[in-house]
Amino acid sequence: MQRNTLIFCSTLALPLYIYTQTVQALEWPTVKAKQIGAHTYVIEHGPHDEDAKVSHGFHNNPGFVVTQDGVVVIDTGSSYEIGKMIVNRIKGVTDKPISHIFTTHVHGDHWLANQALLEAFPQAQTIAHANLIALLNNGEDKFWLDTFSKRLGDDFAGTKAVIPTQAAEAKTYVIGGINLQVLLFDKAHTVTDLMVHVVDDGVLFTGDIVNNEHCSFMGHGNFKGALAATEQALALKPKHVVVGHGHSGKIELIQSFNAFYSTLRTEVGKYYEEGLADYEMKPLVVAAMSQFKHWHNFDTQIGPYISQIVLELEQEAFQ
Repeated sequence: MQRNTLIFCSTLALPLYIYTQTVQALEWPTVKAKQIGAHTYVIEHGPHDEDAKVSHGFHNNPGFVVTQDGVVVIDTGSSYEIGKMIVNRIKGVTDKPISHIFTTHVHGDHWLANQALLEAFPQAQTIAHANLIALLNNGEDKFWLDTFSKRLGDDFAGTKAVIPTQAAEAKTYVIGGINLQVLLFDKAHTVTDLMVHVVDDGVLFTGDIVNNEHCSFMGHGNFKGALAATEQALALKPKHVVVGHGHSGKIELIQSFNAFYSTLRTEVGKYYEEGLADYEMKPLVVAAMSQFKHWHNFDTQIGPYISQIVLELEQEAFQ
């Protein structure tokens, strides 16, 4: 199936038709909706391949819950095309309408696909952290549009920013007979994080606070807060965990990130107290983190992680 873009221009009342390059419509034939609970599904990407030529921008894990009244979606994705794919996968499971969309955090790969879902189901309620709504409405939406336009090129065609409108509350939402517990965090992976716990199925959607052996960008977050968030997640004792990136799994995924955050803060804190600079402590911290060295992006992120924790410790010292 081909997609053509037609542009109509008028010059001196004479019509001029300009065709842009023909682009192959994206369908991701191997991506399926995987049932992980009585009501809950994940459209799981799995591999940590962020190369746009391979993933076409799809490298997160959108999920959805089929309730008596409709479908609740947790996270969408990076583009309009991905949003259309999500709608198709949901329609392959149920003919019920999408009623709610929860967004776990502000990074564009978790909400820029909203547009397609709202086009198909315009009555759907869009819910996110109040900080996310404020940031995007104050101009950060343009940053994410620009970032993913450059990253995805033609695969981003037609994508518009559809910003969530309802501020999430830290409570249990009862939607179509299903209990969805929302946990809010002001300092974790970002300042806009939430988790969604599908209580009836024991499924927890963690966003990027927890991944599967994948080190995400933490420049918008806080390691102390992220560690505390994993403690709250562990207390829920979920049966199944849907992470932001990588295959979903069991509670061991949260335990791994809890150990990662804890070990990293402890090691950096120890050498910070000894007066070492971030670049001086890096080889020592890396050695202490050997069990995590095989994680995706570890080599590129560990330096920034150490520098950020040093800054956090300095800020904490003055509080």
